[in-house]
Amino acid sequence: MGTVEKRGNSWRVGVQVYDENGKRRWIRRTFKLNAALSESQQRRQAEKALRQLEVDVENGVARAESHMTLRDLSELWVRRHVAVNCAPVTQADYQHLLDCRILPKLGDTPVEKLTPGMLTDFLAQIKAEGRMVQRKPDEALSRGRTPSDEKKLTTDPTKPLSGRTLVAYYDLLDNLLRHAVQWEILWRNPMDNVERPRFRSKPVKYLDDEQAVELLRQLQTVESLSYRCAVLLALLCGLRLGEVDGLYFSDVNWKRCGIDISKALKYTSQTGAILDDTKTPTSTRFITLPPGMMTLLDETRQQHQDRAQLLGDRWRGDGRIVCNWDGSPMHHDTPSKWFRKYARSHGFDVTFHQLRHTHATLLFASNIDAVAVASRLGHTKADTTLRIYAHAIKSRDLASANAMQDLLDRAATTEETDPSAD
Repeated sequence: MGTVEKRGNSWRVGVQVYDENGKRRWIRRTFKLNAALSESQQRRQAEKALRQLEVDVENGVARAESHMTLRDLSELWVRRHVAVNCAPVTQADYQHLLDCRILPKLGDTPVEKLTPGMLTDFLAQIKAEGRMVQRKPDEALSRGRTPSDEKKLTTDPTKPLSGRTLVAYYDLLDNLLRHAVQWEILWRNPMDNVERPRFRSKPVKYLDDEQAVELLRQLQTVESLSYRCAVLLALLCGLRLGEVDGLYFSDVNWKRCGIDISKALKYTSQTGAILDDTKTPTSTRFITLPPGMMTLLDETRQQHQDRAQLLGDRWRGDGRIVCNWDGSPMHHDTPSKWFRKYARSHGFDVTFHQLRHTHATLLFASNIDAVAVASRLGHTKADTTLRIYAHAIKSRDLASANAMQDLLDRAATTEETDPSAD
């Protein structure tokens, strides 16, 4: 038998259950209703909430306060929300954050006992602990250590936790507890009163136009056409690594001189490398390529055809643009690792992803408008592009000042030559 109680400005519904020891316990939910509703209308809403609570108790979704821990809630959240709505990479990222710090520190805490102060202290604690690093083997204890022991992580206070990672922990907890409110497990989200951490994004690193030209010149000596294609697709087209990895020759439109970006290669330790949708719906796009890029793609296609004929049954190609010498798929991170070594040895201090930043920065420097740049990069909004590449806009401030000085110069010249001044 359930109960409905009016408690000041809120209502509480409850159901009694027996635990595994035969003791009676209450499962309760407290919530507020629209104050504009009459008391009878509010009571009907509360009775509806009671019926939902009874269903949740029967299905095992709602548990007694002492039993519904943050660990229980996280399992429900992963099953009901994350697994249904999130991409595999996002699922893996969420599970990593849960397993690394949230569940070891807060997992056994009843969700009803979570307070803003407790969650604020948690964020402060993990910030002080520093970054998670792979534990180094202890020589004194190395004998008998299993491979799984070697992979365990530990904290290193000498390596500060990045602000972005701290925000990721905050956002996960907020998302998790917001769903608990939505599912009427909690009547309020304690994260509402926890201040979201602030951090300064690191300046975007990129090559200027002279450095980009020098990189293109040096890449002409790289024998692997796959590596050259990968780098140029990022530098000249602004593609992400996963988009480069997921490209096939069938995606190239030879007549329109462009390429369709409709999928990306994604990797998690659970799924391995899989072809999936692009990062966002707007990341699915058609990009016009410069003629030089089209020429390189055609040379690469011809090379693959020649190798397939030469290797016969040993050719393992399936039409991927970027692949190993025998056509087999590269590891998803191989182009990025190769470029990091190549760039360092040739004096270029950028990563593979920063080639994408270079692409956007050079477009802005060429006075391409933000909407066009956003479309080429696959950003949902031009505002995002402007925020990320604000440095490129600022670099044009000198040109703006020079344009205004030109007006002043013209005005001064007109005043000196004006006949009416005599």
